[in-house]
Amino acid sequence: MSTQALAMPGAELPRLLFVTSEGESTQILELLRRAGLEVAAERVSTPEELKAALEKSWDLALCGELPGLGFREVAPLLREKAPEQPFLVLASRWDEAQMHVAMEELGASSYLELDRLSLVVPVVRRELKRIIERRQHQEAEAEQRRSRWLLEQVVDNLPFVLFAKDAKERRFRVINKTLADSFQLSKEELIGKRDHDYMPAEIADTFVAIDTEIIETKRMKTFEEVALKGTEERIFATRKLPLLDEAGEVRYVLGITDDVTDRKRAEENLRKSQAELQQANKLLAENLEELKKSRAVSARTLASYQQRALQMEIIRQQNEDLDRLATELAIAKRNEEERAREAESSARLKSEFLANFSHEIRTPLNGIIGYCDLLAREEGSRLTAHGRRDLNVVKKNAQTLLALINDILDLSKIEAGRAEVVVERVDMQEMAEDCTSTVKEYLKGKDVELTVNIDERVQYVRTDALKLRQVLLNLLSNAAKFTESGEIALSARVEGNEAVFTVEDTGVGIPADQLPFIFEKFRQVDGSSTRKVGGTGLGLAIVRELSKVLGGSVEVQSILGRGTTFTVRLAGVLEGDTMGQARELDKPVAVQDVGATLAPMVKGGTILVVDDDLLVQQLVAGQLGPAGFQVVTASDGLEALKKAREIRPQAIVLDIYLPRLDGWSVLSTLKSEPDLARIPVIIISVEEQRARGFSLGACEYLVKPIEPDHLVDVVRRSINTPTGAGEVLVVDDDSSTRELVSRSLRRAGFSTTEAHNGEDAILKARVSPPTLVVLDLMMPNLDGFEVLRRMRAEKLNVPVVVLTGKTLTNEEQSVLRDGFAGFVQKGGHALEDVIGQAKGVLLKNSAQRAGRLPRILYVEDNAQNRDIVRRYLGGLFEVLEAEDGEHGVERASRDSPDLILMDLSLPRIDGWEATRRLRQLPAAASIPVIAVTAHAGREYQDKATAAGCTAYMTKPLDRDQLLDMIRKHLGSSHG
Repeated sequence: MSTQALAMPGAELPRLLFVTSEGESTQILELLRRAGLEVAAERVSTPEELKAALEKSWDLALCGELPGLGFREVAPLLREKAPEQPFLVLASRWDEAQMHVAMEELGASSYLELDRLSLVVPVVRRELKRIIERRQHQEAEAEQRRSRWLLEQVVDNLPFVLFAKDAKERRFRVINKTLADSFQLSKEELIGKRDHDYMPAEIADTFVAIDTEIIETKRMKTFEEVALKGTEERIFATRKLPLLDEAGEVRYVLGITDDVTDRKRAEENLRKSQAELQQANKLLAENLEELKKSRAVSARTLASYQQRALQMEIIRQQNEDLDRLATELAIAKRNEEERAREAESSARLKSEFLANFSHEIRTPLNGIIGYCDLLAREEGSRLTAHGRRDLNVVKKNAQTLLALINDILDLSKIEAGRAEVVVERVDMQEMAEDCTSTVKEYLKGKDVELTVNIDERVQYVRTDALKLRQVLLNLLSNAAKFTESGEIALSARVEGNEAVFTVEDTGVGIPADQLPFIFEKFRQVDGSSTRKVGGTGLGLAIVRELSKVLGGSVEVQSILGRGTTFTVRLAGVLEGDTMGQARELDKPVAVQDVGATLAPMVKGGTILVVDDDLLVQQLVAGQLGPAGFQVVTASDGLEALKKAREIRPQAIVLDIYLPRLDGWSVLSTLKSEPDLARIPVIIISVEEQRARGFSLGACEYLVKPIEPDHLVDVVRRSINTPTGAGEVLVVDDDSSTRELVSRSLRRAGFSTTEAHNGEDAILKARVSPPTLVVLDLMMPNLDGFEVLRRMRAEKLNVPVVVLTGKTLTNEEQSVLRDGFAGFVQKGGHALEDVIGQAKGVLLKNSAQRAGRLPRILYVEDNAQNRDIVRRYLGGLFEVLEAEDGEHGVERASRDSPDLILMDLSLPRIDGWEATRRLRQLPAAASIPVIAVTAHAGREYQDKATAAGCTAYMTKPLDRDQLLDMIRKHLGSSHG
């Protein structure tokens, strides 16, 4: 046995064990020395030397092919002594079967050939680095355990009872040992219990009522109670105070209870002593009076006075002791109140830190991404190819940093219980296409096919769209990282009452021993510094937490080298299911109602941008200005209200964090003033609080940094500008012309559909009347003139812009004018002219519709059903609502709706009686009434017809059928 060392003064050298020949060990040590890697090494050549060496501590073993000491014999001995110790196998020649045995069965770290011995240096360096990192990780975990132990010891050794309950279920979440000892129970037995679980019902009811009062008033409450401690009755003083989150909502109730029996007794003794002193003074006065009356008893009176004087001195000393005790109690009380304030301040500072962190990081990122877009749009032609590439690199890195910050903030928000759920109707096909289009960027340069399969039964679900999108996008992005070739498949299906979403890939897979840990925070399958794929290890942790927030779970299956499948199950999200505890909030859907009070805007209208950051003001102005909007800015809440009252903008873009008056207060004030309430407000903020924004009346909620095109689109839709109004039907037999016109119109902001000939155009116009038709005249079978004639004959009063290559005669121009159409010659600037005429026609229609949308009165006692119909009809009709039959009759006579949707099962008076009363009113006798009910029998339909209903529909309502029925009975002018 021999020992060699490379000197490295001042530090402990890594220890290497060689089970090799002397020549091999000498050669390896020389390679290490040349690489500057200093180690302490020992070589063994017999089983006895190996057993003796294994009694020591080693960092790395290198196994050669000594007789009787091959890696097959050495590996079991190493694993027996040090299961986690890495070892390398040195083979004289390459043998793939031997390599699989060494690496997969025996757990060798590497398999090297002797003729490639130069590779041993990087391998040894890598393994030693892993050992150092593992030791550092173990030390960090030990330090964390010591910190948790210290905090627990501090809380448990407080001389008074301390506990905290959650505000929702009133269960103990934190208690100290003092409380557990007072009930002769362990802390584990009390954690998660309610008051009724361990106390008499009457006492528990009192505590629950006090907790409820604190949660509702958000104020501290102090009270006293008498309880037995052993066999003695003791007096306990309790202070309970609410712990609020950053939104001002009570999340926990903190309680502090102290035994004040001794203080109370001291106070009682003091009161008695004072009473005795008063009595003594009274007796003294009587004795003095007697002294005047009788000198004979003066000696006894004097003696009595001296005796009472002595008693007074004793009482005075007692009073001083009591005063000192009262002072000490007051100081102790102040100290306890100060500790409570410090705890409350700590929670507030944490919330403020998260808000400030989010604001301070996302605000400069907003500037970086925004100015990259502006430079690319405005200076793109002037930039060199390298300049454009560098600009894209800056934007991509900023977006990567933003994604990391979002992950950290999302996880902290979820762990703090502040993740809100906004339930809405989600189109899964649209969401899947959105997610896959994003992930395709990660797959550039890879031979990977991305497929989507959405079952028609799960085409629409009702859940939080943003959170579900984040779950799917995280899973798809994770699959894209670890898949170099093959396929990534996203599918959605129904199993029982659950919607099941699956992301399957053919990537590298996950080792079986890592599967239980992949959803832990900061955990990665390959966490070494030499890993091929980056990331923080937060993505899958967020997927798990968001799945729980949405009421579901996530599972994983994987085969190493063959791929991984993630499965997310969400219960209660299928259409028609009960929503559970989530609040259902949605954006106001009838944004066109806002346009009714606004004059037609040739260039998009005036937008008020409210933000205290000049950079954000410049970015938003740079994004909205080129889109044709006039931008006015304000830097604080008070200035925003002043300018809103002065200029009456068509829309307001509002930040939440503002000086003088914050964004929530501005929004509340705007919605409380009748003259300003109808102005659409678009919230931009670094913090996602959609539910609060929509509940206060915002029409959109955007989280910074915002995409420029998305901001422009939201503003256009919010103020009802022409580019957001309806659909354009493009009719041309030439596919290239259709594609060119459609792409140009879509780039200008219009929604388009195409028809390849006249018959197809007539059919599509009948099924879904467009807002505008772009029509070619020269088509086979049915030319453009015949299409116009048939549209007029069928009373399809749709504006038409003719796109033609022929020179029109006066007669043909007359036909076109009679067919309410404009025309544009093909060639030159034809497409710009088409877009210009389309904007002009839609602007004119928008101004005409601004007078008043058709009014629909929906009489329904179920709030959820009213919400669904309101969202179905939003933007197309003005929806009025009534909660019972009597209210419905009163609203119909007062507001004169154009059509009434009448539920038949109503409180107070039912739908049949309400319809009969309407038919007796002259003002409502001719209004169409459509019965909407869950009763499907023929007798109910006959009864509804007899009562005066115009039509009959059964629940659940289909949106398209409902719109067809309404349009049929409103007439073509409203359709």
